[in-house]
Amino acid sequence: MKLSLQEYLNKDQQYLSNALIRVFHIVVEKGEGSHLFTTDGEKYLDLTSGIGVTQLGHCHPEISNATKEQLDKLVHISCVTHHTKNIELAEKLSQVLPGDLNNTFLCNSGAEAVDGAIKFSRYINPGRPNIIAFRPSFHGRTLGSTALSSSKITLRKNYDPLLSGVNFVDFPNCWKCPVFKEPNTCNLECLDLLERNFKQNLPPESVSAIIIEPIVGEGGYIPAPNHRFNYLKELRKICDDYGILLIVDEVQSGIGRTGKWFAIDHYDVEPDVITMAKGLGNGMPIGGFSSKLDWMEQMPPGSHGSTYGGNPVACAAALKTLEIIERDNLLERATRIGNQIMKTLTDELTNMARIRGYGFMIGVELESKETVDKVIDECFKQKMLILPAGTNALRIIPPLNIDEDLITNSIDKLIGIIKKTGST
Repeated sequence: MKLSLQEYLNKDQQYLSNALIRVFHIVVEKGEGSHLFTTDGEKYLDLTSGIGVTQLGHCHPEISNATKEQLDKLVHISCVTHHTKNIELAEKLSQVLPGDLNNTFLCNSGAEAVDGAIKFSRYINPGRPNIIAFRPSFHGRTLGSTALSSSKITLRKNYDPLLSGVNFVDFPNCWKCPVFKEPNTCNLECLDLLERNFKQNLPPESVSAIIIEPIVGEGGYIPAPNHRFNYLKELRKICDDYGILLIVDEVQSGIGRTGKWFAIDHYDVEPDVITMAKGLGNGMPIGGFSSKLDWMEQMPPGSHGSTYGGNPVACAAALKTLEIIERDNLLERATRIGNQIMKTLTDELTNMARIRGYGFMIGVELESKETVDKVIDECFKQKMLILPAGTNALRIIPPLNIDEDLITNSIDKLIGIIKKTGST
């Protein structure tokens, strides 16, 4: 006998850890394309993609078939032997990664990918214990990745001492400049925040890596500057000058989310290390970090590992995901429709919202957290799921293959809700 919604929620409270937050208190039992279906028969449009994971929607039939076929062949082998699927996936990734990055360590999640990248940077730069991260970044929930995160105090409270040697500078936010400049007149004075650290308290020769999200995710969907000046190109030069590895965290922004394979491609910059996860497996747990073969070979066998990393079933899902994105020209599609969405939002919400992003990674900054909460609540009442980002922004992250009329109508509905909410 099927339980009622409240009975499910009561069991959830009793048997599942309270530490795991759920934004919407419904119980889902099925997903199909851009929609979720609850135990009590309700249908919701999902504009969250499971926080940027289901790049091709829920239960894409080709990906489901690929995983089912793999389940009948090989489910798990760990590092006992080699297997075909992680070799095939790593080769395919080498074809879409930026620049000369061509070698990948596969794991289970974005946080693991970040932890691996940290360890990797210390192997490449031994004796340089410090790392620079940006405020308000989010890099994961392990102790290592938590130490690099600063988007919310709840991420860090009561967990000290965390990984030592982590130093923060402010992210170059053109919508809330950390050095109080305007985008049309700035000269990247925000870079002085980094250089000042090097001159006053953090010798650059002690820094193994700088890690940055090309587009800040949980901290507000904020792209790095790329208007009058290209911040990431300048950061690349700084890293080159001091022998510091540049790690770009593409866990949320990668695998086509921004209309390119990786957000860093918008900046024409080749990082030293790139992390990925979320959209790679379209819902199957998989992540990784990539660099150049001659650098990756410096980590000897056994210096890092993962029991389940590169699992054959997850790799099968990832291979099919990459194949479909490429075959169906979804990068171009996300760019085209994303640009249309951002223009519509900008035109319709003048003086009410600030719109930013690339492709299908769009931030809508409103006047306050209270307004954001009201908009999300009203969207929920109208059977549309949308998430916050940072303190006062919404994030729009639909599947890359969402029906064009569906996303267009949804944006019109969202605009109406924002106008109504913002005027009350």
